[in-house]
Amino acid sequence: MVPEAWQDNPNLSESKRAFYEFNSCLMEPWDGPAMVAFCDGKYIGATLDRNGLRPSRYYVTNDDHVYLSSEIGVCPKLLDTDVKVKHRLEPGKMFLVDF
Repeated sequence: MVPEAWQDNPNLSESKRAFYEFNSCLMEPWDGPAMVAFCDGKYIGATLDRNGLRPSRYYVTNDDHVYLSSEIGVCPKLLDTDVKVKHRLEPGKMFLVDF
């Protein structure tokens, strides 16, 4: 679960605010997923947790395959000569592929 930014939200109900306040004592800001990936059958995408504390990197190969991972080196057989683009997903940005 990636909670919404709730502290300064004047439109948040009291019950939801109480829920977030209680759980903020149990979870640190860096707990939870490093990256959230999604797909709807037409698009595939990812975004970092809202703090952007942990990395997510992507490669685009010369044959237009896309690799996205929170760790580098997940495909040890992928050669640098086969990679067209190497980049990282930045905090506040979204990675989206239309296929």
